[in-house]
Amino acid sequence: MFTRTDFDTLAAQTNEYSVSIFIPTYRVGNQQEDHIRFKNALKEAHEKLMERYELTDHAADEFLQEANDLLDDTTLWTDLSDGLAVFIGPDRMDHYACPIDFDPMVYVAPEFYLRPLVSMLGEDNTFYFLALSRGAIKFYTGTAHSISEVDLNGLVPVNKDDALMQDTPDNDLGRAGGAEGQRGSNNPVFFSRGGKTGDEVEELKVYFDRVDAGISDYLCDDKAPLVLGGVEQLIPIYQEANSYNHLYTDNHVEGNLELDGPAVIHEKVWAVIGTHFDEQRQRDRQLYGDNAARNEAGSDVESIVPATVNGRVAALWLDKDQYVYGEYHAENNGVEIMTDEDKNATELLNLAAVRALQSGARVYNLPATELPVNGSAACAIYRYAVAAETTNL
Repeated sequence: MFTRTDFDTLAAQTNEYSVSIFIPTYRVGNQQEDHIRFKNALKEAHEKLMERYELTDHAADEFLQEANDLLDDTTLWTDLSDGLAVFIGPDRMDHYACPIDFDPMVYVAPEFYLRPLVSMLGEDNTFYFLALSRGAIKFYTGTAHSISEVDLNGLVPVNKDDALMQDTPDNDLGRAGGAEGQRGSNNPVFFSRGGKTGDEVEELKVYFDRVDAGISDYLCDDKAPLVLGGVEQLIPIYQEANSYNHLYTDNHVEGNLELDGPAVIHEKVWAVIGTHFDEQRQRDRQLYGDNAARNEAGSDVESIVPATVNGRVAALWLDKDQYVYGEYHAENNGVEIMTDEDKNATELLNLAAVRALQSGARVYNLPATELPVNGSAACAIYRYAVAAETTNL
């Protein structure tokens, strides 16, 4: 699973030369074709290392050796997803099976190429999901493409009984805060578990208060929506307990989810939250038109790239099939356009995607027809009116 930590680690790497490989793969049944694609990509990387960085045949072989060894990794080729991303540096080799149908690409440059992966991480489709039940709490982070469970050990109570065992005078009593059972008082009210329905509601309030404390501490000042799931009775009780500012209240995942695996969980949650992100994309497109008249949006790559470097972009659209090569110059906060043959050239849309994502922008890597200005390589909404500023980055 490719994570934000992986992204930031790779984005921080700058070497004399690095190799990034993307190939589409089959989940099952086409190992031979997948092998051929990867072999061809390694061959292309080998040729680019020799041509662009003047490596000898032997030096290029040595640099790619660990990646070549992947061809014999039977576990990898029997457990693929829709795409394979491989990153090779002088002292590292990382590979990720990803739920994205990548266009084939081999990129040889000082930095790693990460733009195809932003859709797995960006705020434009990141969500959290909290599966509620009396017997267990499960918490997930996800995107349109994937979902993974977060280890809550030590952060929230294991279950309702565990929550009620905390701060109780003996093992048979639970506590509901507040005078006469009201929450928020310093005078605890104790009650026997397994009693009347009203008692259980108070138990659930205590339980979810403690779950919320842990979840809110984990999320801190995050802005991704938090979706709830569970049987109908539990949802309003947790909504009352919640203190996270971005709880999604328009809908929730219904039913007992304790036995559902990650794939089923993801399908159910995306059916609930997917429309939220569709609406956000539509709002951004509308905002682009509104802001362009105030010089707070534009489609000039030579303005957009410096703005992303300086953390001044709120939303960024990139044509996933276009590539713009050049160099960003920190001394004058400017961009020089080049060709991909130039040894100093970087792919500027990759630079923009990485910097925009790291500064919290919503990044859309899409077909050209889905950009606000059709035919542009990039479009951006700025956090304020754009004007050239020098940066020391």
